[in-house]
Amino acid sequence: MSVRGARAIAALCLRCLAVLSVVNGAALTVFLLAQEADSSWAAQVPASIYYLGVALIVAAVLIGLAGFPAGVLTARLLDRTTREWVHVAVFALVGALLSVTLCASFGLLRASGWTVLVAAAEGAIGAGVARWWSGRVQARQTRWTDEEGAALPWGRMTP
Repeated sequence: MSVRGARAIAALCLRCLAVLSVVNGAALTVFLLAQEADSSWAAQVPASIYYLGVALIVAAVLIGLAGFPAGVLTARLLDRTTREWVHVAVFALVGALLSVTLCASFGLLRASGWTVLVAAAEGAIGAGVARWWSGRVQARQTRWTDEEGAALPWGRMTP
């Protein structure tokens, strides 16, 4: 599937923000549920939700300023590649590298390796899943003949 152009990449960036919202919201929920009810963490639930909101606003700005141009460039470089999994893998890799680079430039990474892995996972999951999602939306909007639909790896999808 060809996901190219400013409009398609802008939609991909919004999907990336949605994916990050769901993933980080679920991670925060699991973390807070794992804590004991009388622990000091239970008193910090409102603050945790506030920080998650602020982090998502910062992520939205960074996705717009850095992710959008990187997505347009990546889509342009993958213009002749027809395999969907290659697009998803490359977008995930670019997202991971961009996330680690941005976190390092703001001094958010520590000497321990787990912070780098978390930053890379955030970028890879956000960009990779958003690219996969954008490809699925594009596939549903495209009218295929029965022969073309049968040749797709996932089979024919009806709109």
